[in-house]
Amino acid sequence: MPSLPDPLDLQCVVILAETLSFTETAKRLHMTQPGVTARINRVEANHGYKLFDRNKGVVRAITPEGFVFVEEARRVLDDLLRLTTQADAAHRAFSETISISRSHHADLQLLSILVSAQAIENARISFLPPCKSDEEAIAMLLNGDADIALVAWPVNEPHVTALHLTHDTLLAVLPENHALRERKEIHIADLRNEQLIGSKYQYPTVLKETFRQRAQAIGFTPQWVCISASTAESVHLVDAGARPGITLVTRQYAKELALGRAVCIPFDEAEIAYEYGVAYRQSDNRPILNTLLQYLVEKCRPVQNPRRKRGPDRITHPAHRARQFG
Repeated sequence: MPSLPDPLDLQCVVILAETLSFTETAKRLHMTQPGVTARINRVEANHGYKLFDRNKGVVRAITPEGFVFVEEARRVLDDLLRLTTQADAAHRAFSETISISRSHHADLQLLSILVSAQAIENARISFLPPCKSDEEAIAMLLNGDADIALVAWPVNEPHVTALHLTHDTLLAVLPENHALRERKEIHIADLRNEQLIGSKYQYPTVLKETFRQRAQAIGFTPQWVCISASTAESVHLVDAGARPGITLVTRQYAKELALGRAVCIPFDEAEIAYEYGVAYRQSDNRPILNTLLQYLVEKCRPVQNPRRKRGPDRITHPAHRARQFG
């Protein structure tokens, strides 16, 4: 009887089936290509049949047996993830400590609310160092390193549920002598011919996608230029006139700026804004977590800008969730 493969062997098989490339599989798993090849060879030798039709290291197709093996491997890996996250949640249920991951652009007001929440149910809250991106913060959640994640909303990730909390106005930082400096409000259409300067992680993925869709709906594609190391450097480049273009920041971030020649003009909030939410694992049903989430929603619900054009209420009420707060 074949011995059972280890999880990394299964990951190699599944990703190779998705990419049909040893090079790309090794890159995704942070392995060497010979290491991936050795694991695939070991699985095939252990079971006595080929999973992939290969010729000189090039994958040409998945064999019929391979298709079945890959689907079952995916199920096993999902079960292992569920086992790990549920066991980790059970461990935290005894410690009653809530660990919080967050992207670097998470709304600081949310952190203040969470600090005050430590008085409820004797919860102990641990703030993890800020992540470079929303994706990294969600990965910590899925890996069991965090209990909730403060990230851009919406969140589209299996095994994760997210609640909308609040939003922050987006502002354009315009250089000296810019044609829009005297405007009271900026619209996406005004940026048709602008270069949007930023760093790799300055803008949440969902914000960039929303911006792109709305720009393309009115006939242009945004010109994102990734040339800075941080939001602060992006602002400096615009303020100093060192590079043609503008950058985008939140109203909260703009409060901390000490601009020399640049100015900040807000967007029409009906068009674009930073949307913030809290994400948690679907398998985590601890009463302490439910209470904390309800506290967050209740505290954030009044945070509405009266200038914002009215539309459907995007804050999810606890009663509308798939499961009730404890």
